[in-house]
Amino acid sequence: MRPLQSANRDAGTVSLITATTLLVVLALGARADAASAQDSYIIRDSAGVLIVENSGQGWSPGQEWRIEPHPVLRVGTVDGDPNYMFEQVRGATRMDDGTIVVLEGGTNELRLFDGNGGFVRTLGGTGEGPGEFRFLTEMWVSGDTIFGFCSLQKRISVFGRSGDILETIRVDAAPGVGNPAAESQFGDGTLLVLSAPSRGLAFTLGIIQGNTWRIDRFSRAGAFMNEIAFVKESNRWGHDISGIPSFPYLPLSLGISPYAASGDHVHAGDPAEGSIQRWSVGGDLVRVIRWPTPEVRVTDRDRSRYREARSEPPRGIDRAAWNRYLRDTPFPEGMPAYRRLLVDSLGNLWAERFRPPWAEEEPSWYVFDEQGAWLGEITTPRGLWVFEIGADYVLGLERDQLHVPFVVMIPLAREE
Repeated sequence: MRPLQSANRDAGTVSLITATTLLVVLALGARADAASAQDSYIIRDSAGVLIVENSGQGWSPGQEWRIEPHPVLRVGTVDGDPNYMFEQVRGATRMDDGTIVVLEGGTNELRLFDGNGGFVRTLGGTGEGPGEFRFLTEMWVSGDTIFGFCSLQKRISVFGRSGDILETIRVDAAPGVGNPAAESQFGDGTLLVLSAPSRGLAFTLGIIQGNTWRIDRFSRAGAFMNEIAFVKESNRWGHDISGIPSFPYLPLSLGISPYAASGDHVHAGDPAEGSIQRWSVGGDLVRVIRWPTPEVRVTDRDRSRYREARSEPPRGIDRAAWNRYLRDTPFPEGMPAYRRLLVDSLGNLWAERFRPPWAEEEPSWYVFDEQGAWLGEITTPRGLWVFEIGADYVLGLERDQLHVPFVVMIPLAREE
């Protein structure tokens, strides 16, 4: 099992773990069966930062949540009405009245469907004018309002449910960093913006340390307010193989470390250590969540299986160059503990276990309650890419045998 690691603030701040740490044991609630759950974690206060140490899962037999195997709603078609035909679904969310909003990247559109999956209307489209997008990358909703962010125009288009364009928000880069990407908003209406590093990678051969990206808070008008947290990028490989993109991430790594926002805080992950940090919107570290996760070292067998799984070169890549890439690329020493973070509509944090490309088991998620207690694990259907987790549903993307995308909603049962 991976040991519980210590976590530190940025350089120059105090250690989170001190010899005088106060142990505080909190109950999960007033349930009659809460005693066993309470025994599975402790919370320690260290200089105002709460450290949640989980020793095991809190769910008792019969309490586990489960996701049903079949969807109750499936939106999409192989052919026919183009409003139902998807090409590059980059996101989906469900509004309070059941309306589903789908980000279709192939046409730079936001498509609205009613609670039964019937097409309602399209917002946006490709173009330069008000409410149009050149490269629509993010989407979120707040009440009856729908937001879409164009990464090339650096602007947010705000729509009413009826399709009216309410406003356009320009998002300029914060001082000292690179391009901004508006991704969601907090409970007070301020924006979460992922800021790229200010400088690119200088060409060099060998392993290159990944850059640091910044999670920032912007005002509703698009002005920088404050830094919140930092997320690391996986290491890259500098090579001289003609026809292969420069500086690819190392195999079996994540790219940018996962993070997720909800309410008035951000969760930022450290998958290498099996821990998750919670930051306030003001940029203060307020909680660290730890739990025992398997430590998976990268073996020679893993390297061989990775090469087998990736043996076919991507479209447009010369086979000889691709074979050289697979032969020479360096591997990290270990695999991450998890790959994604999501916060459901009730405030629970979900962390998806990392799975190598050849994995046969269904995807599995660690689930934590609002205070960071590890509740247990839950599996999702194979082939489902989860966009959103509601109180009683999971909304995601699946593909048929022809690789045609569909947006699906699957029931989620939470045992009480």
